[in-house]
Amino acid sequence: MRKITLTSFILTIITLMLVLGCKGEDGQDGADGLDGADGQDGSMSDAVLTTSGFAIYDDAIFIAPDANDGDNITDAINLAIFDAFTAGNTGATFVLPKGNFIVDDTITITNANGLTLTGYGINETKLDFSSASSADDAIRFEGGIDITIRDFGVYEASKNGIKVVGANGVHIAYTATVWEGELDDGNGAYGLYPLNCTNVLIENSFARGSADAGIYVGQSSDIVVRRNVAKENVAGIEIENSFNADVYDNLAVGNTGGILTFDLPGLTQAFGGNVRIFGNELYANNAENFAGGGAVSIVPPGTGLLIFATSNVEVYNNNFTDNETSSIEIASYFLSDSDVASYVVGDGSGNYEAAMANGWSPLVKNAYVHHNTIQRSGANPRGNLITDIVNGYTLVKGETMPAVLYGGIGQVLDDVGAIAGFGMVPVSSDASARASEANVDLSYDGYSASELVCVSNNYNANSAADALDFPDVNIGQVYTFDPTTPDLASETLQGNTTLVSCSQSRLPVATVTFKGKVYGCAGDDMAAPSCSL
Repeated sequence: MRKITLTSFILTIITLMLVLGCKGEDGQDGADGLDGADGQDGSMSDAVLTTSGFAIYDDAIFIAPDANDGDNITDAINLAIFDAFTAGNTGATFVLPKGNFIVDDTITITNANGLTLTGYGINETKLDFSSASSADDAIRFEGGIDITIRDFGVYEASKNGIKVVGANGVHIAYTATVWEGELDDGNGAYGLYPLNCTNVLIENSFARGSADAGIYVGQSSDIVVRRNVAKENVAGIEIENSFNADVYDNLAVGNTGGILTFDLPGLTQAFGGNVRIFGNELYANNAENFAGGGAVSIVPPGTGLLIFATSNVEVYNNNFTDNETSSIEIASYFLSDSDVASYVVGDGSGNYEAAMANGWSPLVKNAYVHHNTIQRSGANPRGNLITDIVNGYTLVKGETMPAVLYGGIGQVLDDVGAIAGFGMVPVSSDASARASEANVDLSYDGYSASELVCVSNNYNANSAADALDFPDVNIGQVYTFDPTTPDLASETLQGNTTLVSCSQSRLPVATVTFKGKVYGCAGDDMAAPSCSL
């Protein structure tokens, strides 16, 4: 009898929800997909459907079709890919067998064009990498165009689950990356992991147990992350140093931080922007932080959403419930490194001068947070970075921890002229061109009206019963006047407030073009309720 684990049960429920809710959508301008999955055309005769409705045709390459549960299929996968590429058949569909199988080494696929790697379903095909000898990625794509990854699960990867580097066109659907058991820093870092890619679509997938981020897109552009479930990771979903991203209709539950958007210094793509986060459910993201290091190790447990050292972000129409520290946190890089004097020395020896010459900024500008609902926030605020706020201010005042927490120190430092010297760093012409294209201001000449952090029209969703334990849903700004002394200002958040109250222009829609079809709110999802808000 097949053993049913809690994770398997959860994945089964998720699969039913995703298939019933999302099957049969095609990209804009594509022919209708008959009975197939998104954007799939052609006759359905002689085809087998995965549990998500994807059609597998007879001309596909079936890997180890006679394998039994528990077999090691590493060699079979590598041989099938090698034979197909040797024959010049890089655009083939490779079909992993149905069942639970062992894979004991990294599967590497290089410069694939039009390749599809599929199983029979998110619960039907499971690859167990727990015996892999190398501490590396489970499956890695290097380069390539229009790669499809779908309908299987990767379990217990040594390092990362599914990594795609340097591809143009990545579609990940109905795919799981899972580390079962206790949440600890021995788990792999990233689950679904596109890096340095263009046109990235991640949908209807599941990530659990990552010691960094379950669903991560980094140093990429033209991104849609929709209708996924990120459960019990350090970061549920993370967009880092990336441009033009829409993150919507996802469930982030039980993570340390539900959704994060970062710009970190020293990366090849120095900065990002135009990130919209909307229509998501961010519920009980209260796991203790089990990261082994890296930027996510700063995320306080109980964080719904964190905007960190990035600009041009819009957060709206999300539901935040039972996040024990803050529902929304907005912080400059000074939260991580408060030594302002060391950023720019003037002779090129400052800690961040090279990064800033490439366009990176420690500041947060043009973050627009509006029309979100917040319920039962701040029940147990904790985390090293907020200890002073909790012990020195919030508890003394008898207030609920602010549900929307804005650091404010970057803006205050700018107001008092403390970072005027940052303008000494000459920004490269490439960075200036990219910033102009993305409407990102790289100057350090004060916050203009279009660069302010704005929080407006957000709502307290506490019921009368909730109000017994959660008397206020507050917005708070940690630094308001003196950059050397936090002086937490807060007020009740209900509709418009006076603190951090303003509005910004709406950010542009992000789309993904994959195999000639357009995906996202300006493509196949134009009729989706979230896309009309």
